[in-house]
Amino acid sequence: MYIEQLALKNYRNYESLSVEFENKVNVILGENAQGKTNVMESIYVLAMAKSHRTSNDKELIRWDQEYAKIEGRVQKQYSSLPLQLIISKKGKKAKCNHMEQQKLSQYVGNMNVVMFAPEDLNLVKGSPQVRRRFIDMEIGQVSPVYLHDMSQYQKILQQRNHFLKMLQIKKQTDQTMLEILTEQFINMAVKIVLKRFEFLYLLENWAKPIHKGISRGLESLEIVYKPSVD
Repeated sequence: MYIEQLALKNYRNYESLSVEFENKVNVILGENAQGKTNVMESIYVLAMAKSHRTSNDKELIRWDQEYAKIEGRVQKQYSSLPLQLIISKKGKKAKCNHMEQQKLSQYVGNMNVVMFAPEDLNLVKGSPQVRRRFIDMEIGQVSPVYLHDMSQYQKILQQRNHFLKMLQIKKQTDQTMLEILTEQFINMAVKIVLKRFEFLYLLENWAKPIHKGISRGLESLEIVYKPSVD
């Protein structure tokens, strides 16, 4: 799989841009502050429907414009797959093979990317939240079900937290609803935690021989996942 073509409109500092890529190593050269990183980011956004640099989608839209559009063509096993992502102040619309996707979770995974950037050091130095986000994004690329489970988990968590606040200020007194939400919350959390364990087990098996080669056999890599519950 590789990206053959990329087109940007009103994205960051680009009014319009069209680039074609080869199925080889592609090097992007340019002066400082001309938009090289923006091109790399746009490829990531086209694949993941979100940026690795900001959580505010409005920052991706060119100044004084209503929307940004990213289009790409991905070569996958002798066929080309067109992808399109439109980012506006109202939200995001994604198309795969010219068909609009009802949910972004159905869109993510059509193009797989691995991003290496200076901020990746935060995976080691940063908070556990950074590492969880990394794991969730990588699993989401290969498992749309996981993205759906994550979405449901967040919804139930918000509902449960809201209900706890209502109990605290005495606007709710029924504990039955809390028990139902807690049970739903546990069920979804178990699914997510087990999937993370499975992913990290596979990641460790893939990375161990690579790290052993880099360290000339002097070190052995181990990845440990320690959730807040046993």
